[in-house]
Amino acid sequence: MKLTEILVTLSLYVPLIVVFAICIALEIFLANRQSRWPGLVLPICWLMPAWLVLPNLLLNALSLAENAGQMLLALLVVPVCLLPALVLLAIYWFCRRRRKSREQVEKMKIQDL
Repeated sequence: MKLTEILVTLSLYVPLIVVFAICIALEIFLANRQSRWPGLVLPICWLMPAWLVLPNLLLNALSLAENAGQMLLALLVVPVCLLPALVLLAIYWFCRRRRKSREQVEKMKIQDL
């Protein structure tokens, strides 16, 4: 690969990685809030476009597929589109579980006093 091709590739992926890193940090902040609903905003925001785009994308890809390998590749688009939302949901679940366990420990400490 030439240096220009590498720079072009980096210029495409680095902003996406930075945006997703910011979303992960924001998700951790929102999931640790008292109310559980703010933590669900980002996963829903990532899911909605995926659910709107995926049917059209799959229909087009499957209709243009010439063999089984291309069909399999078209079906692999689904997990790739849903992956950011699933990562954010996993972070939400982990943070909420950790928060709940901390609250239970604090309740036990208060009861012991």
